[in-house]
Amino acid sequence: EQAAIPHFSSSSSMSGVPVVPMSSEPDKRLSHKEVEQRRREKAKQYFDELRGLLPYGGDSAKFDKNAILHHSILLIKHLIQELEQEEAASSYKPTPGKGSSADFKSCFDVNRQPLCFAGLDSRLWDANSAFCMLMGYSRMEVTGLSLLNATAPADAEAAGAQWQAAIKGAQQQTPHSYVCRLVRKDAQ
Repeated sequence: EQAAIPHFSSSSSMSGVPVVPMSSEPDKRLSHKEVEQRRREKAKQYFDELRGLLPYGGDSAKFDKNAILHHSILLIKHLIQELEQEEAASSYKPTPGKGSSADFKSCFDVNRQPLCFAGLDSRLWDANSAFCMLMGYSRMEVTGLSLLNATAPADAEAAGAQWQAAIKGAQQQTPHSYVCRLVRKDAQ
């Protein structure tokens, strides 16, 4: 049996709306039971695809349909808010050479890259929304979190050594960076 493939018909009264044939044979009509069965299968496929798009890892496999819809709505609202912040930041025209901490904070907040500031004791002072989303913490929860305690166990020893090297580099005014894996709030 041929799969139903959506296509766009220019002669359709609703231009741009996909038209999906219900059967590959025009003479064969489907019973109400068959139509409902196909509708339920398609709805299940959509929910499974939506579940796979959620950024909750293995936890999303436990979500029922209402939870999937709820988390999808929250994610969409969050993305819309990020886009609005990004648009607001891009429409702002600073005076050359007159950068302020408010300008920096605005750029820090809307950046899509996970960014954070930490003190010499490895405790976070601040993190942007991308970092919070990646780690699974709220902005309030992430403040004070120790990066060394949030480091994956396999990387803990190397991260500690790198952190000490970064502290020595800071004292000598030399830039230093390193990469390590962090553990999310939900232990993933």
